[in-house]
Amino acid sequence: MMHLKDQHASHKLIGIFGGTFDPIHFGHINALNQLQRQLNFERVHWVLSARPPHKNGTSANSAQRFEMLQLALSEMPDYIADDCEIRRAEKSYTIDTIEHFKKLYPEHRLCLIIGGDSFIKLPTWHRYTELIEMVHIVVMARPGYKLENSEVLKTRKTCSLELLAEQQNASIAFFEHSRFDISSTRLRAELFAQKNVSSDLLKDWLPEKVINYIQATQSYKIAPDNSQERPMSNMNPEQIKNHVVDAVEDIKANDVRVIDINDISDFADYMVVVSGTSDTHVRAIARAASDQLRKLGVKPLSENGADIGEWVLVDFGDVVLHVMRPEVREYYDLEKLWDEDVRELVRKHREQAEG
Repeated sequence: MMHLKDQHASHKLIGIFGGTFDPIHFGHINALNQLQRQLNFERVHWVLSARPPHKNGTSANSAQRFEMLQLALSEMPDYIADDCEIRRAEKSYTIDTIEHFKKLYPEHRLCLIIGGDSFIKLPTWHRYTELIEMVHIVVMARPGYKLENSEVLKTRKTCSLELLAEQQNASIAFFEHSRFDISSTRLRAELFAQKNVSSDLLKDWLPEKVINYIQATQSYKIAPDNSQERPMSNMNPEQIKNHVVDAVEDIKANDVRVIDINDISDFADYMVVVSGTSDTHVRAIARAASDQLRKLGVKPLSENGADIGEWVLVDFGDVVLHVMRPEVREYYDLEKLWDEDVRELVRKHREQAEG
């Protein structure tokens, strides 16, 4: 394997690793440590991203997440907790962040570090054709997670990870790792349920400074030692929806869409529609959501379709989850059923009925 410690300054790499880090855990750190040993980044900026709109209110806020990030990285001089995105007043895109670091490091090559799920969705990113010309991209892929069919790879030359720093043109390389498998959703569920945050399980997942911070600030609303687990009957529809989204995203559901149907529906407030790559994946996504919500005290009212696997519906009461094969989703086009034309018709019908 090539060592890059003596590389010319123009080849030196600055890593940019973005995430919500909710919270930062050893999965993140161990994976980056593995990558650092191979690429010898001069430094890595851990860029805290604002939580996507469909996840607002599920857990720690941006200030808390940044404090935990700073604490976790405080003894790692090559890793920098960076809040440039959450400080940005206007809507922030990844390319804005890359342009920021281009100005900060004009003599270095930048390397954007992303997960395999993000890489698949890269063609949907704002100005992505410019982005892939500006930076190297390292894709963090779990072993056996197939990404070769990505549309981006049809237009970008790939290279081995060892040679990435020597490439003058922006290139894409894959990094298969084995230490990034901690589920953030499961971790937050454990934090939510724990009466004592210093449990052995959490010590295996979280840096000690992060554990101490969570204990002190109650940023994940951990139940105190003398209490029972927090009653889930107090969970509102938005919280249930957020936990469903977290669960399906953790098991790599594709094309996650949240539809607010509160104003036109009598049976639910939210509908979550996602795609799975196969019958097995569809069933696994639905099962993961059910298991995670049950653990939090929300028992599904019904589950249908798991025996076939093309389309599984899980009814959580205020939230209904549809997990579908892409071709089934396209055929039935559930999203179309809730577009503005339909909403207007329902409103008019209700007005006439009430009149």
